[in-house]
Amino acid sequence: MNSVRIQVDGIEREVDRGKPLLQSLLELGIQVPYFCYHPRLRIIGACRMCIVFNEKTGRLMTSCNVYPEEGMSISTKHPLVLENQKYLLQAFMTRHPLDCPICDKAGECDLQNYGALFGPQRQIVPVSALHKERHQVDWESDFLEYYSNRCVVCYRCTRACDDVVGAHALYVEERGFQANIAPTLKPMDTSTCEMCGLCVHVCPVGAIISKPFKYWTRSWLLKKEKTICNLCPVGCEIQIEYGVGDWRSKEKVYRTKPTEELNICAKAFFGYDHLNHQRLKSPRMFGREETKGNVANYLSILLKGKGEETLLVLSSYLSNEDYQLIREIVRRTGVMVASTLSFDLLPFLRAYGEYIPLTIRDILEADFYVLVGQDVTSTAPVLSYYIKGKVYRVGKSQRDLKFNPVDIDKEELKGLEGEGVIVFNPLGMGAKEAEEWGLYLKELCKEKGFRLLLLQEGNSLGLIGNIPLEWLSDPLESLQVAKNAVLFGEDLLDYVDVERLKKSFERLEHLVVLSPFEDGIAQYAQIKVPLDLMGELEGTYSTLMGELRAKRFLPGSFNHTEFLRSLLEYLPEGDKKPTSVLSVNREMPREVHLYRSNWITERSENLRKLYEKNRMVEESLKLAK
Repeated sequence: MNSVRIQVDGIEREVDRGKPLLQSLLELGIQVPYFCYHPRLRIIGACRMCIVFNEKTGRLMTSCNVYPEEGMSISTKHPLVLENQKYLLQAFMTRHPLDCPICDKAGECDLQNYGALFGPQRQIVPVSALHKERHQVDWESDFLEYYSNRCVVCYRCTRACDDVVGAHALYVEERGFQANIAPTLKPMDTSTCEMCGLCVHVCPVGAIISKPFKYWTRSWLLKKEKTICNLCPVGCEIQIEYGVGDWRSKEKVYRTKPTEELNICAKAFFGYDHLNHQRLKSPRMFGREETKGNVANYLSILLKGKGEETLLVLSSYLSNEDYQLIREIVRRTGVMVASTLSFDLLPFLRAYGEYIPLTIRDILEADFYVLVGQDVTSTAPVLSYYIKGKVYRVGKSQRDLKFNPVDIDKEELKGLEGEGVIVFNPLGMGAKEAEEWGLYLKELCKEKGFRLLLLQEGNSLGLIGNIPLEWLSDPLESLQVAKNAVLFGEDLLDYVDVERLKKSFERLEHLVVLSPFEDGIAQYAQIKVPLDLMGELEGTYSTLMGELRAKRFLPGSFNHTEFLRSLLEYLPEGDKKPTSVLSVNREMPREVHLYRSNWITERSENLRKLYEKNRMVEESLKLAK
C-alpha cells in the first residue's frame, strides 16, 4: 500500500493514497454521509453530501473525488460541514414524499437514515413534502418500478447500467428538479435491459423497486446470509434474504441481492423464486416417505448387487465434495457414469487436450476477446461485465451485441495479433463441431499464444476436475443398456424432451432421482431423494472467480452431501472402473436464453414471464424481416 499520513478530526491516520478520501474514511469507521458514491462505479460528485473541511485551505471539498495527500488535515465535524449537510438534506427532502410506511426501501434507506443522523428535524422550506414536482415516468415493466418523486438523482443506476453491465438501458432526461431516470427503450422488459436488478440494489432510496418484492415484507423482518450462486459458472457472491414475511405467506426466500462487488444477473436477482417452487423436502420410496438411512441402505444393496448394470447421470450443479464422493462410490461399485457434458464439452476437451482453467481476473488486461458459441451474456452474464475492450464474434449473437463485436470468420482468427482471449462456449454445439473446434483452437493457441477461457454451465469445471473424463459415457446410449438409473438433477431435460426420456425410463427396473423439485423427472421415479440448491448446500465450486465455498443456512434443507456420505458407508472397499459407453456423433440442439438457461431457472415464475415476453418480441421481429 502506498500510504500517506493525514489528520482527520485532529487524529493522525495512515491511509492509501490510491483510494478516494471518502473510501479511506469509511474504511476507518468514520461516518460520512453520501448518496452518489459507490466503490465499483466511476466518481461524479453529484450529491455533494460527502463534504469535509480542508483545514489548510479553509474550504469545503467533496471527499469522493479527492485523494489523500501527505500532511492533509480535514474535519468531518466542522460547523460548515454540518450546516451544509443539513441544507443539502433539506433540499433532497423538499419534494421527497413522506411515504416511508409504504416504501419497500424503509429500514435500509440512506435518505431516511441520514435525515435522522445529519438532517433537520423539521420542515424549513414552505413546500409540502407530499407535493410531486416531477412528472411520473412509466418504465412499462412488470418487474421494475420507478418513483420519480423519490429520486435523488444520484446517477448510480445509470452508471451501474452503463459502466458495469454495459446494457445502456437507462438515461437521465431533463435537468435540475425536472430530471428523471428513463428507459432508453420501452417496454423495459424487452429492451437492452438484462434485468440484473443492479439499479434496484444501488438506488440509495426507494426510487427504483422490484415489483415481485413490492409490499411483501420489511427488510428488518428478514434474515440475511451470503453464499455462492451456482446457477452459472461465474461464482458470484450473493445475499439471500428469507423469513416469514407478512400474514399471507409461509417462511420462504423473498429476494436475493449482490454484495458491493455488484456481481449478479437476472438468474439470481429475479430467479430466486425457484427456491420456493414445489420443493421435495424428504426422501420417498415406492410412494411412501422414508428415512434417509433406509433409502441409503436400499440403494447400497442395489449398487452392490447390480453395480455394472446401474447408471449414474451426473449434474453439473453439484459441489466438488459431491463429485469426490460419487467418484468413490463408482470406484467401489463399478457403476456406469454419464453426463450431458458428453454431448459438447467432452468432445471438445478430448480434441483440445489438457485445459488449464482461467479466472475472470486472468483475462482483464487482454488486448482483445473472441467470443465463440452461444452468447456469453446469456450463459454467464456477469462475465460480460468484465469484458472491456475490442471484441470479435464468430457466429450470430443477440445479447452479445452490447459489445459492438466485429464479426469474424473462424479462419480469420489466425490473422489476429496481441494478447487475446478466446471465450469458447460449446453448449449445444454438437459433438462433431465441438471436436473440430478443439483441434483448431489447440493449434491456434499454441501458434499465436492466445489463452482459452472455457465457458460451460454450473460447476462443470468441478465435474471434469474430479471425475476422470474416460469414465463419462453418453447418457442416452447408457440408458439403453442400463437396468437401473440414478439421476442427479435434470440436466438431460436441457437437451432431450421428457417424452423421449419416458420411453427409456419404462424399461428400467429402478429409477432413482435426486432432485430439488417434486415435479419434472421426479414424477417418474420409484425412489426420490431431495437435492439442495444455493443457500442449502455446503461445499466448494470451481468457478470463473476461482474455487469458492458455498454456505448452507436456509431452514429445512435436506443435505444431500451427507446422504451420499451415508450411502458410501454401506459400500465395501473396492477398486473398480466403470464401463464407458461411447457417444454417437449427433447434433444435440440447445438454446441458452438469458431468462431460461437451465432446468433450475426454468422453475422461476419471474424468469418464465420474462422469457415468454422476450420470445414473443423476438419472434415478431423475425416475422417482420
